[in-house]
Amino acid sequence: MSNKKGERYCHLNVCFQDNIFSIMQYACVIEKYVGFCETDFGARLMTKEAAYLRNELKSRRKILDVGCGIGAFEQRLPELNIIGVDMSKEMIETARARTTNPYCLADATRLPFLDASFDALFYVTSLEFMDNYKRGIDEAVRVLARGGKLVAMVLNQESDYFKAHYSKRDSYFRRIRHKNPVEMADYIAQRFYVQTSYFLGIDAEEIFDTQDKRYASLFIIKGNKK
Repeated sequence: MSNKKGERYCHLNVCFQDNIFSIMQYACVIEKYVGFCETDFGARLMTKEAAYLRNELKSRRKILDVGCGIGAFEQRLPELNIIGVDMSKEMIETARARTTNPYCLADATRLPFLDASFDALFYVTSLEFMDNYKRGIDEAVRVLARGGKLVAMVLNQESDYFKAHYSKRDSYFRRIRHKNPVEMADYIAQRFYVQTSYFLGIDAEEIFDTQDKRYASLFIIKGNKK
């Protein structure tokens, strides 16, 4: 085998190994997340978040879940007409196996939908992980009809809950891209009538209502399109 062929073989082998490693990583992440959702604490947490979304979106006819992951909210909100999108093929495949909702493999900054085709859209701990959240919001503006509702549940990085998880070297929270939710709210407010609040207090495995940002795990940004 010539050096050139040998180099090409090595390159392809490395790429193959990288792809296998990436798939194994995603499988591990999905397995951990499914496992978390099925714990008592995880189920109570997701149920509380789903109840909030139900209250905010119950009157909406066509809803987009951006960063739907394994379809956890589609599973908990079967009465709502939700379409889920995620950029992970593995997540989409898992979601399709768990619910009958329609799902689409897509980038949040390039949504494959017509202008003004939804009257509500939500993000649950996904907006802050995007490389370019502003482009994601611009797409939300495009696909939402006038008066369309946006709800973003963003991790509150001032909370004890966030800090405890972030301190772990292998924490998923370390992948966060944007650490200033107030700045995100200001950008959203350019095109929406915005309200913000804190939500979902967590202390150890106790879950409670609070506006105290030390305990509130989420910063809520919600509003209607101008």
